[in-house]
Amino acid sequence: MAFQPISLLIIVDDERGWCMDVVPGLAEMLTHRGFEVRTHRIQDGPVQLDGARAVILGAPTFGLGIRSRAPGEDFVQYIEAIEGIDEVQIGVFTVYQTRPGDSLQRLKGLVLRVGAEFIAWHGYPRWDLTRGEHVLPAECMVRVR
Repeated sequence: MAFQPISLLIIVDDERGWCMDVVPGLAEMLTHRGFEVRTHRIQDGPVQLDGARAVILGAPTFGLGIRSRAPGEDFVQYIEAIEGIDEVQIGVFTVYQTRPGDSLQRLKGLVLRVGAEFIAWHGYPRWDLTRGEHVLPAECMVRVR
């Protein structure tokens, strides 16, 4: 049987453009690991899963990660409204300015609240977006089936 790439969708809250700074490298590493990757910004309107078996959610964390932490209420409502989101495996990331605070825990909580299977998380410091950049692609390669 011929190899069939696994469909994966990256959905980001791209406030200030932070998450889209990570997406090209993330998508490239996922593609090299056998995924067919699509990307979508929530700012561009509704999205359909269209057969994606996995999703990666990304949202920014500003300042000290205390008041301006991920995910924002608009992002939560957007994700909760996606038809079939409970049937996919989901990884999460945040791009943070100073520290991630509890943003990764909150993003994981969103995944569990919508009834999806949680894969992994990663925080990207704004000052070094390549630090640990292999974490999510590697976890997806191992866990997404």
